[in-house]
Amino acid sequence: MIDELKSFVTVVDAASLTRAADVLCVSQSTISKRIQRLEELMGGVLFDRNAKPPLPTALAKRVYEQAVPVLRALEQLQDIAHEDSPPSGTLRFGLPQAVTDIVLFDAVTGMKRRFPELDVQLLTDSSPRLQERVDDGSLDVAMLILPSGAASPAGLAGNRVARFDVKVVQSADQPRVARRTDVRALAVHGWILNPDGCGYRAALERAMTDKGQAVRLSIDTYGTDMQLRLVASGLGLGLVPIDVLRASKWHRKLSVVEVSDFALAIDLWLVHPRYLGNLRQAVEVLRESIVASFDGQSARGAKGAASR
Repeated sequence: MIDELKSFVTVVDAASLTRAADVLCVSQSTISKRIQRLEELMGGVLFDRNAKPPLPTALAKRVYEQAVPVLRALEQLQDIAHEDSPPSGTLRFGLPQAVTDIVLFDAVTGMKRRFPELDVQLLTDSSPRLQERVDDGSLDVAMLILPSGAASPAGLAGNRVARFDVKVVQSADQPRVARRTDVRALAVHGWILNPDGCGYRAALERAMTDKGQAVRLSIDTYGTDMQLRLVASGLGLGLVPIDVLRASKWHRKLSVVEVSDFALAIDLWLVHPRYLGNLRQAVEVLRESIVASFDGQSARGAKGAASR
């Protein structure tokens, strides 16, 4: 019935069987047969053939009003599978809470500026749960915090967008440990960290376990800015990427602790299914925006460090 509807709409638009046949690259006979089949399906006459050229009947006008949006929706449906088609529908994007302050604003505004008709849904969660959501199809794309040197998760495509060195920090005014220390000395102090599932926290827990120790959690809360504020107040130790620390408004109230037997570097990946359909352009714009956000963050951090 799709071919019949396309032929019918084209005849109405062109006001000619001949021109409609040229537009659709078929014979005039084919157009006539399709119109006849559609009339049989509709149970009525669509054109007054006594007029020259044939004129749409009242029934035809009603069918036309319904057929045009149906065919438009069908084209959009077909475009979903074509990677070179403009993005449409909704892009479901997940990211870890730890990097929302860096990438969220630029990512959303850049996407809406480039593709104003595309809806963007955002979800923040831990990297393992975000990966699960991409795997099961409930997210189209997600940022993941992975150990330095890790490959893209099996079954997914993606790109590394940034690499961070993560540092232990404490209050500059109320230090809890020496500026150079080891994991055992850190184990007796409380920590302010992301809730369970955070890559930073997992790495610290592994380092503590290797030394026969355990992390003493004082506060678990999302939000890098709030964590650094609490650490600066002397309520515990924290973990933060060095570039984020340098650009933070709390940097003057924090000091870095050099830990001889603990070094943490992380990679940030943007991952997605191998086949994105017409969302591929949107994901590429998202990747470019995220890279620019991290580059800008690093530049601001380096400038801030040089000025101090």
